[in-house]
Amino acid sequence: MSALQITGLAVTVPGGRRVVDGLSLTVPEGRIVALAGASGSGKSLTARSVVRLNDPSVRVEGTIRVGGLDVVGMGRRELRRLRGRRVGYAFQDASAALNPTLTIGRHLAETVRAHGAGDPRELGYGALERCGLDPEQVWEARPYELSGGQAQRAALAVATVLEPDLLIADEVTTALDPETQAEVLDAIRAQGRAVLLITHDLAVAERWADEIAILADGRIVEQGPSGRVLAEPEHPFTRALVAASRLDAPFEPGEPAGEPVRSLRGVRRVLHGRGRTTVALDGVDLDVRAGESVAVVGRSGSGKSTLVGVLAGLDRPEAGRVLAGERDVWSLRDRERRALRRESALVFQDAQASFDPRYTVERVVAEALGGREGVAEPLERVGLDPALAARRPSTLSGGERQRVALARALASRPRILLADEPTTGLDVLAQERILDLLARLRREEGLAIVFVTHDPRVARRIADRVITLDAGTVL
Repeated sequence: MSALQITGLAVTVPGGRRVVDGLSLTVPEGRIVALAGASGSGKSLTARSVVRLNDPSVRVEGTIRVGGLDVVGMGRRELRRLRGRRVGYAFQDASAALNPTLTIGRHLAETVRAHGAGDPRELGYGALERCGLDPEQVWEARPYELSGGQAQRAALAVATVLEPDLLIADEVTTALDPETQAEVLDAIRAQGRAVLLITHDLAVAERWADEIAILADGRIVEQGPSGRVLAEPEHPFTRALVAASRLDAPFEPGEPAGEPVRSLRGVRRVLHGRGRTTVALDGVDLDVRAGESVAVVGRSGSGKSTLVGVLAGLDRPEAGRVLAGERDVWSLRDRERRALRRESALVFQDAQASFDPRYTVERVVAEALGGREGVAEPLERVGLDPALAARRPSTLSGGERQRVALARALASRPRILLADEPTTGLDVLAQERILDLLARLRREEGLAIVFVTHDPRVARRIADRVITLDAGTVL
């Protein structure tokens, strides 16, 4: 029996655009099926349709059956019983899926109590352990006190705490380093449940999925065993994805690096949570020079995002100096420090959380320009249609939102770009465009780049040099 059977699925968004058109897909019991494709191709819309989580303005047609039950015809009460108990859903954006005011333990306990499933702490601890987290460490923590990788694993634990028959994993490994990726996906596979794995990472699909379906323009263009499809792709779009996933274009060194744009000297940063103290950075020395690209790699929780905050002059260290040229950032007056911050631009790992939810794309980008004229050019530079300017970022795919964030960051022509996982959520074709764009800006305009990534392939593709963080220390 199939855990999930989709037949003739059509999903139409406001304005009449049919994003998914006639999709049919089967997820057998105990099997992992990956759905891959370009950003905006309809992967997440398909996944959300399975548990009826799409916006009411989105029209869904076709047949969706979970364990033989007709999802499309379900009422609200039936859907509440389905979600969590029969189908677990782990979202791409863990920080948006988790309530920042609640502890991780409270999230798990509420899910268990809502279904009357048993002892919340016993079930919650088991779910956290299956997802590679220490229950004692994270039970009382709030989502914002965790690293991006820890938050993603906590969200996965919430999705699987009731051990559902079907798990929908929507880009759950996006923010994780390769070692943590492997831990999470090995845990998912070990549980033996059916999984619909939404991913843009073909390496993840090849290693962990039994089958893969390639989605292009709302239709599945190729489907079959993952090893065969990715080793011998038949459709032109699949061949393009496979070629781009290798990221093997030669790195083009820039001009000899200029004067330091930002420097750290003996920086120490300590983070305090509820009953926990974490040394995020410990004695870090670093120079980032004009026209230079520095990649920062390391496991989730190693201090990469904290390093970005310190370099931006937003996060004050307990010890050490942050220099902009010869000036000590934290010895400047507030007005001088604010002016200095305008020389740097940030792209955050969580693009959606960095936007005002009331703003359209146009207004998001216009903030960096000081007015609404000229918004089309930054969008086009990152491969987005200027027609998207009238939409809100929440209506875009994860990859499209990430490119909006990059467009905003680059619009003001900064001296240094601090990019925290800027290719997170992007398919390999979009990744390649972004990396090519950043390489050109570094080469032609002397832009200094600090590029945080968990993907060694991306680091090799973009960086003049790579530094590795481990427990806040540069190795």
